[in-house]
Amino acid sequence: MIIEQRIAELGFALPPSPAPRGVYEPVVVHGTVAYVSGQLSRVDDTVMRGPAEMPSRLTTSAAQACVLRALSALRHSLGDLDRVSRILFLRGFVNARSDFQDHSAVLDPASTLLLDIFGDAGRHARSAIGVASLPSGGLLEVELTVALTDL
Repeated sequence: MIIEQRIAELGFALPPSPAPRGVYEPVVVHGTVAYVSGQLSRVDDTVMRGPAEMPSRLTTSAAQACVLRALSALRHSLGDLDRVSRILFLRGFVNARSDFQDHSAVLDPASTLLLDIFGDAGRHARSAIGVASLPSGGLLEVELTVALTDL
């Protein structure tokens, strides 16, 4: 419960575990690696919609919401976030117009939140990809790949 305490200390709370909106698993664990399916910039039933503008409070909130949803799905699958030994990879899809060029900056708050929560274990590789649209018109969707401790 150390990780969840850290999330609370940072002023955040994990949302309820998101239910899949399609035919897929929210999290797949293979050996000591967990793959978290894409999590949209959604708070409760409200989708933060794109396309992205210059990094702003909205893009920051969207990035943080995606990370918290991904961690909630992971906690639901694992039972405990303290099994996370390292965040390996963050992939972000940014709903953007063709001339938008700040995709990486939209993902920075997600990376920062992972570092704030997990410390050095939150350092990760990352891709920021611009797309023409996302489900429900979302602004951002993120996927996580996470290393786990053995049971």
